Parts: sequence; structure tokens; C-alpha cells
Amino acid sequence: MLVVKEKKRDLKNEIESIRQEFPVLKECTYLISNSLGAVPRKVSSGLERFYSLWAEQGVGAWKTEWWDLSCRIGDKLASFIGAGPNEVTMLTNATQCHWAALSTKFTLKGNKRNKIVMTEYDFPSILYAVSKIAKFTGWEVKIIPGNGMDPGIDVERIIENIDDRTLFVATSHVYFKSAFIQDITAITSQARRVGAYSLIDGYHAPGVIPVDVKKLKADFYVGGCLKWLCGGPGNAFLYVDPELASACEPSLTGWMAHALPFDFSNDLNFSQGAYKFMSGTPPVACLYSVEPGLDIIRKVGIEAIREKSKHQTEEIIKKACEMDFKVYSSKKSDQRGGAVSLGLPHAFQVSQALEQKNIRVDFRKGDKSVPDVIRVGPHFYTRDEEIEILFENIRFIFKSGAYKKFPDIITHVT
Repeated sequence: MLVVKEKKRDLKNEIESIRQEFPVLKECTYLISNSLGAVPRKVSSGLERFYSLWAEQGVGAWKTEWWDLSCRIGDKLASFIGAGPNEVTMLTNATQCHWAALSTKFTLKGNKRNKIVMTEYDFPSILYAVSKIAKFTGWEVKIIPGNGMDPGIDVERIIENIDDRTLFVATSHVYFKSAFIQDITAITSQARRVGAYSLIDGYHAPGVIPVDVKKLKADFYVGGCLKWLCGGPGNAFLYVDPELASACEPSLTGWMAHALPFDFSNDLNFSQGAYKFMSGTPPVACLYSVEPGLDIIRKVGIEAIREKSKHQTEEIIKKACEMDFKVYSSKKSDQRGGAVSLGLPHAFQVSQALEQKNIRVDFRKGDKSVPDVIRVGPHFYTRDEEIEILFENIRFIFKSGAYKKFPDIITHVT
């Protein structure tokens, strides 16, 4: 019997080849994928197709491709989070996704449940949105405080606040500032036990850690292509548990959610599946930027990406500790997402000095409990030596005093 040995994958050389698909990697040391993933070269072809259809067919482009594009992209994204066909809705941003999910309140639980559980570490835009929604709905927003020195919050402190008054627990899969991975299954299980719903902000998860919304038992799961999926802005997505989706009706809606939108009826008869959570006209041009990144990530494989991410973030932590910097991300790899937050002196000035040297990292302003930090976000296309380049330059910036040339007053941070 002939036994054929499986050829061992040469991932390093494979990724070196794939790096050629990302133009920005030739221009700088790109360690900021936690903020914006590098754009694949083939995105230009997608945007050219958008223009060509518009230029050649005008309004006919809707019939040819545009109308079904959201559903097609949503189905492709579904495979990255363990969802099924017609279960993922493409929307413009994560805040809009949260609005769509939270607007189902009126047909889900009535008025007896009026508490929304969140944490201090959740993304500010979501905290802003929920607090404003709560003003006119009469909801109580319970925000679980963190200890600024810790990257995460003890899950038991969250669970003990999810009770029979809770309508939603709305929190992050991965915290944006520390990249701490929460125990989402423990949170969603408690929500289901008491009859509440879970709304999970997964914007910092798909593309860098494995995600399975079914195993997570998430009722609503929000994500985006901007960061680790390398799909650009305007491409957020909302997963809704299919059984729940069939039973609820979002109040934030629009004509694309209608089962027969071209009847132009004044009465809304909801579509089934993903389009039920659509609102108005989608950002069609943005949708053409998504697929090249997804295709590359699928080719590399999320398990391989995760292993490389753990290795490189471990190296960042090791080198930071050697320089006596504070690390505000978990040192446990299974609790750490794709980025590392470092507290270092003169962080804003150092980030500007790095920018001048064409090294891209991310700066975030601190508060009373956490100092200013730089976030370092390598991705699968990052070389190990680029981590060394970062720290060599930080050493030089401190030793030479180069950071002193830059303002320490923040006027604008992207």
C-alpha cells in the first residue's frame, strides 16, 4: 500500500509571498492592524468594478449586482464566525448594528425588563449610543467598573449583575484598549438562564482569533471588517440568532428590510433572515472592498493566524518588560487578542517620533487609573524582525531624547 506523506506547510514563505499583496507594507513598518488592517492590492479591482457597473449600466447596476451584494458578502462573512447563510446583515458601522439590535426591545420583553449591563471597558461609541437610547426608553444602564491596572474584569462580577430585570447584556468579546478576551460563553449562558439577551461587540475578534457564534451562544454578535479582516471602513456586520430573528422585529429599520421593497407599501412586511435587519440604502462602494481580505485570511487560516499572533504579542510583552514598560494586556495568551497595550513615559510624543520613522503604532489617551498607552497590533503579514525594529527605535528615541521635539498636548488622535 502506497502511503503519501502530507507535505508540511511552509507558512513563513507562504506569508512572505502574500505580503506582496499589501502595498503599505513596503512603505512602512505597519504595527497598527488593530486600528486599520492593511489594504490588499485587489481591493482596487473591486472598487473599479463598482465604478464600471455604475458607469456602464447606471441604475441597471442594482439589478445586475448591487441589490444582492449585501447578502452575498454577509454569507461570506458568516463562515468566519460560525454562522449560517442569511444570518449576517451588512451595516455601516458597529454603532448602527447595536441600534438595530437594541431596537428589538419593544417586541421582545415588554416593559418589565429595563436594565442594560455593560462594562467600563467597552468601546465608548457603544456606551454613548446605549446611554442616549436609555434616556428616552427609560432603561437603567448598569456599567461594571474595572480596575484600571487589570486588562479585564472578573467575569463573575458581570454575571452577578445579569438578573431577571436585565433586558440586554451588551459587552465586548475583546476589549478595545487592552485586547483582553472575555469569557463570553459564561456571560451569554447566564443571560439565557435569566431570560435576558446578549449583544456582543466582536469588532476586535474575527480575523485574529477563532469565533463561533453558535458555541458562544450569542443572541446578537456585532463585528467589522475594518481591522483584522482587512476589509476597510463602512463594512460592519450583525449576526442574529436565527430563531430569535424570526420572532423579533427591529424598530430601527428601512425599506430594504421589506419583503417586497419595490411594492413601496406604507406598511412594513419584514423580510426573513439577514435583510430583516437592514435599513436604508447600503454603502455599496464599501462592500466592494471586503472580499480580497477575506480570501487571503481564509487562505492563511485563522488557526495559523492565531498562533502567529500569540507568538508575536508574547515577543512584544517580553521586550516591553525588558525595558520596564507597563503591560496593560494579559500575559496569558488565551486571554489576549491581537494587540498589546504598553504604558511608557511620554507615550504620545514617542508615538509621534515613531510615526516620523515610518513605524505605525496606535496611541490611546489614558485616564485617572490607566496612563497613556501605545497599542501594538501585528498581524499575520508582520515579520518577527519588525517587532525588533519597533523596540530598537523606541530605545533610540529615549536615548537620544528625540521624543522631546514633539508636542505632549493632544489636539487630535485617530
